[in-house]
Amino acid sequence: DLQVLKMECALVGSLWLPLVVLLSGVSLGVVDLEMAPQHEGSPALKNITLAVILPLRNTEYPWAWPRVGPALNWAIEKVNSDPTLLPGHRMHLVLRSSENKEGTCSDSVAPLVAVDLKFAHDPWAFIGPGCDYASSPVARFTMHWEVPMVTAGAPALGFNMYTSITNTGPTHEKLGQFVLRMHRDFGWQKYAMFLYNDQKNDDRPCYFAVEGPYTEMREKNITAEHIVFSEDDLVSYADLINDISQQARVVYVCCKLQTFRKLMVQFRKQSLPQEEFVFFFIDLFGESVQRSPAKPWAQGDADDHIAMEAFKTVKILTYREPQNSEYKNFVSKLKTDAKKMFNFSIEDSLMNLIAGGFHDGVLLYAQALNETMSESGQKPPGNAVTKMMWNRTFH
Repeated sequence: DLQVLKMECALVGSLWLPLVVLLSGVSLGVVDLEMAPQHEGSPALKNITLAVILPLRNTEYPWAWPRVGPALNWAIEKVNSDPTLLPGHRMHLVLRSSENKEGTCSDSVAPLVAVDLKFAHDPWAFIGPGCDYASSPVARFTMHWEVPMVTAGAPALGFNMYTSITNTGPTHEKLGQFVLRMHRDFGWQKYAMFLYNDQKNDDRPCYFAVEGPYTEMREKNITAEHIVFSEDDLVSYADLINDISQQARVVYVCCKLQTFRKLMVQFRKQSLPQEEFVFFFIDLFGESVQRSPAKPWAQGDADDHIAMEAFKTVKILTYREPQNSEYKNFVSKLKTDAKKMFNFSIEDSLMNLIAGGFHDGVLLYAQALNETMSESGQKPPGNAVTKMMWNRTFH
């Protein structure tokens, strides 16, 4: 049977508290989510503006606005409904896209948008971006401005150099720590290999995914080789299997499922001793096992049987979905509101963890703001708020 090996994904914050949904009218483009009207005669509330920079249309991204927008709105409504949390203030969002004209995350668009938002709205914090290349230049600006940046994306290594960032989502550093622990437990000190697709003309998800485990293993003197290939080019699966057989026994592969299946079929055809190898397919959002029953080797062709035999040496690395009823209710509500707000159908997917991370990020920021804001109600130093968010555990 296929064995699925899952990683724990711990969300920071109070995701499992009762949620009140704010269904504001949202249009794509430059969006200022309207605040609830104040009652006549009530004291004026000061605005706390959060600047959101996320993909507005491309729902292939786990942090696309139609996927996470409802959860962010719930968090804002929850903050504003608690008069003791940020007394005299009301939190709201302004939203801009990190996409270019082609609909992909852009490392040039995102920082320009950040500058526009900074000078137009002087936000107290930035929410997002989510893509690694878009997040990096924005993080440089937020660090210079001393403005907190909260994201459940940007999973790549290296963001710890930016002192403005708080990440409430899964990261590749955590993936690396998980893999390192596995190698220690099984006594695997050598003969490891990372085999991954890298196009260099996209967001390079596989490059950043393997960077975490590769770096952790190298720092702990665990020998690991790496082979890079491009799925856009003609791939010689026989040559790849020959390289694997000569250099590795524990193999981590990151690529499309169809490519991985072809590799495993070739592995079986070359009659190598299966008991001497283990293959880990890096599929963090579990897209290869979404079908029921989960048979990622099955394509309905002549290679199905040989692929099934080859997959007996395969483990699949995914995030671990929370199993409690609160998370199930959260996802159910997310589906309903995404359909109402954006006419977008959210499926049962580990991508929904990212919406939870953004939701928790806003609640975590609000709590840190509560603890750092003076009685005058003035904006506290951003660095102080950021440090208050780090290394905290909520139940």
